[in-house]
Amino acid sequence: MRESGNMGQMKTTLEINDELYREAKLFAASTGRKMKDLVDEGLRLALQPAVQPVTKAAASKKLAACFAEADQAMQVAPRGPTARSHLTKERSRLERA
Repeated sequence: MRESGNMGQMKTTLEINDELYREAKLFAASTGRKMKDLVDEGLRLALQPAVQPVTKAAASKKLAACFAEADQAMQVAPRGPTARSHLTKERSRLERA
C-alpha cells in the first residue's frame, strides 16, 4: 500500500475497433490528454451509478422554485429599460450605420 496517495497503475492490452481508436486518439490529442487518461476517464464514467430519472413531481417542484426565485428577483430589480429594449435600440442603430 502506498502512503503518498498516488494510485498504482496496471498495464493491460485492449482490443479497440480501429475507427474508434482513431477517433479517440484524435480527441485525446485535440484536448491535450493522453490516451491512457481518456481510457481512465471513460472507465470511471462507465462505473458510476446510473443517474436516477427525475419524477414529474420533483421536476414540477423544482420548476416552481425557479419561478418563485425569478419573481423575487423581478421585485428587487431596478426599474428602467429591459435588456430587450437595449438590444432593439442597438439593432436599429447598427441597421442605420
